[in-house]
Amino acid sequence: MEIIPGIHQVDGVRGANAYLVIGKDEMLAIDTGMPGNAKRIAAYVEGLGKNVSNIKFIILTHADIDHAGSAAELKRMTGARLAIHADDAPILRGKQSFKAMRGPLGFMFKLAMSFIRYHPAEPDIILGADSEIEGFRIIHVPGHTNGSICVYRPGTVILAGDALRSDSSGNPKPIFWISSLDKAKARASLRAIATLDFDTLLTGHGAPVVGNASQKVKDMVAHLR
Repeated sequence: MEIIPGIHQVDGVRGANAYLVIGKDEMLAIDTGMPGNAKRIAAYVEGLGKNVSNIKFIILTHADIDHAGSAAELKRMTGARLAIHADDAPILRGKQSFKAMRGPLGFMFKLAMSFIRYHPAEPDIILGADSEIEGFRIIHVPGHTNGSICVYRPGTVILAGDALRSDSSGNPKPIFWISSLDKAKARASLRAIATLDFDTLLTGHGAPVVGNASQKVKDMVAHLR
């Protein structure tokens, strides 16, 4: 579905939300969901009357499997250049394990991973603090993972991955601290996001926050404990 002009959330993706930025001749994919979603993303593109080869860049907000799981297959299908922050690149390549989570969530993750086959991928673009792709600024927001990023178009939209989440009514919420590598960094990253200006917030999990989104994030952060 189209969230705002030129930006779509791909329907039916398992795992995290996957988004497409639609240009005149080129497209940008942001996150890919769990393994097995590449064909679903391709079908969505074709439903728009476009060719999947028009996807020129795939940006991963971080390397968790629910965001990066279909990156290798989508890259193979499209020939797109795959981008991820330097700190999460070893996980994407399969050279470093996924982060360990604590408690019941960690147990469930380990159990699920025994049934899922992850295909590592080689990134083409290593992102840093000053990177920019197709008019979007890359904002480093460590905490959930070391290499978590937001994809930001000033004054318009921010695609925040798991730096924060939103509820079913489209209200921003703090991330699940239990799933973060570093709670203190995750909180600091939330406060950094709250200094930015954007009308629309698109998160890795939850409904779009459309209209006055940056003020809603500021209000949320003001009540953090």
